[in-house]
Amino acid sequence: MNVIVVVCNGLHLGFLGAYGNSWIETPNLDRLATEGVVFDHHFPENLTTLPTRRSWWTGRYGFPDPESGWTALRHDETILPDLLWNQGVTSALISDVPLLRDATQGFGRGWDEVIWIRGQGYDPLVPPEDPRTRRIKIADEPGLRLPDADDPDHDLWKGRWEQFLRNRAVLKTEVEENTGVARTVRAAVDWLDRHQADPLPFLLWLDLFSPHGPWDPPQPYRDQYAAAEPDEFEAGEEGDLIEDDDETTLEEVRVLIDVPAGAVGDVLTEEELLRLRRTYAGTVTLVDRWLGELFDSLKASGRLEDTLVVFTADQGEPLGEHGYVRRFRPWLYEELIHTPLIVRMPKGEQGGSRRQAIVQTVDLLPTILAALGLPPSDQAHGHDLLPVIRGEQAKVRDYACLGMDVEEFAIRTHLWHLIVPIEVDPDEPRAPELYRKPEDRWDQNDVAAENPDVADQLELTLRRFVEAVKRDAIDDLPPLRDVDRTGDSQ
Repeated sequence: MNVIVVVCNGLHLGFLGAYGNSWIETPNLDRLATEGVVFDHHFPENLTTLPTRRSWWTGRYGFPDPESGWTALRHDETILPDLLWNQGVTSALISDVPLLRDATQGFGRGWDEVIWIRGQGYDPLVPPEDPRTRRIKIADEPGLRLPDADDPDHDLWKGRWEQFLRNRAVLKTEVEENTGVARTVRAAVDWLDRHQADPLPFLLWLDLFSPHGPWDPPQPYRDQYAAAEPDEFEAGEEGDLIEDDDETTLEEVRVLIDVPAGAVGDVLTEEELLRLRRTYAGTVTLVDRWLGELFDSLKASGRLEDTLVVFTADQGEPLGEHGYVRRFRPWLYEELIHTPLIVRMPKGEQGGSRRQAIVQTVDLLPTILAALGLPPSDQAHGHDLLPVIRGEQAKVRDYACLGMDVEEFAIRTHLWHLIVPIEVDPDEPRAPELYRKPEDRWDQNDVAAENPDVADQLELTLRRFVEAVKRDAIDDLPPLRDVDRTGDSQ
C-alpha cells in the first residue's frame, strides 16, 4: 500500500469533534474518524516541534537526552527517508513549517522530493527592504501588542511580528486560497496528481504549520465562533477563567493575532483569552476545510483504496487551562501532551473503531515501514500499530513516558498522569503532581498528597525508564505494577 501522513502543529485535542468537541465544525476530520481508527491515548515522547519530528522519523525515545531535543539531526542519525531510499519507495516531504526549512537542522534531508511552502509565521521570506512593505507598522495592526520597551523580549517580538506583517502583505493571506494551509494542501494534491501513474509505492509526508500561531485566519473563519455562548466553554473542561454567567460580549473584545508565551493577566486579559480561543477554533475549522480538499481528491482518484492515511499532531496548544498561553513553561499537562491519532486503512478497513492502547510518536515509523511491506528498523523503540488497528492486539505498552527540554518528565497510564519536575526553578518551585484519569481530563485536581504510594510507584517507574533509554535497554524493563483508585497494587 501507499502511505500519506498528515500532521499539524499545535493542535489542541479538545477542539476536534472526534475527541468530544460539539461546537467546532471539523466535518472532514470527523469523516476521516468514521472511516478510520481513532486512538484515544496518543502522546508524544519529546516536546515540541523539532523533537517530535525526530521521534516520528527515528522511532526512538530521546526526551532524557539534551542532544536529542531541539537540536540538528546528526549526520549518523538514520531517519525515515533514509530507510526508504533503496527499498523501491518514492518519498516526498511537503511542508510550510518554517522551522523545518532551516537548513542547519537537517530535517529536509533524504527525501526524494521536498517542496517548501514559504511565508508561514515568522518565516524570513520577505526582506525588510522589500518596497511593497515599506509602510507596514506594527502600530497599525490592532491584533499585535508589543511588550513594553524595557521588556527583554521586546526586540524579539518586534522582529517576529514585522516579518509576519511583511509576509502577510506580500502573500495576501486575507484571501483564503493564499493561506499557508491552502497552498500546502494544493501542493500535495498536485504532487499526487503528478504521481498518479507511477508504479512504485510512495510515502507522502504533509507537514502543516497550522493551527500554530499567529492566529490570523481570513473571514469567515476569524469571527465564525465569536458569538458562541460562554456556556459552550464549560469551566474546567476547556479551562475557562471566567464564570459561565459572565456577560462579556466577545464580539467587542479585540482579536489578538499573536501573543508572546506568558501568563494570563500579563500577555492578555481573561476576556482576550476567551476571544483568542474562538479565533483559534476558526483556524482549526480552516485547516479542516482544506484537509477536505485532500480527502476528496484521494477519493476521486481512487487512492483511498490502496493508501494508508494517518492524521496526527506534534503537540497540543495551551490556551489558559493552567493560567498561561503557548509553551510558556515545560509543564506537561493534558492540553499540551495529548494529541490526536487517526489512521484510515485502505478501503476503510476497521472504519469507525476506537482503540484504547497507549501509543506514542515513536510508533509511527514502525507502522509506516510495516504498511509499506518493509522490514522493521533495528534502531526503533516504537511498535508497529497495524495489529492494534486490525484488532489483533490490545496494547503495545503499559504506560507512556515523555518529557520537554529535559526540564520536566511525565508518565501516563489509563488511570493516572504523574508530572515530575527535573530542573526546578527556585522562583517557581514545583513538586510532582498526580491526576486521576480519565475523569480529570484537563488536569485540574492534583491528588498527589492523597495518593503518595501511587505517585512514588509511578515516579520510580518513570526514572527506571529514563535510565533504560540512556542504556538503550527499554526492552528489559518489567511490566508496570498498575494501581487501582485506592492505590492498591494490581
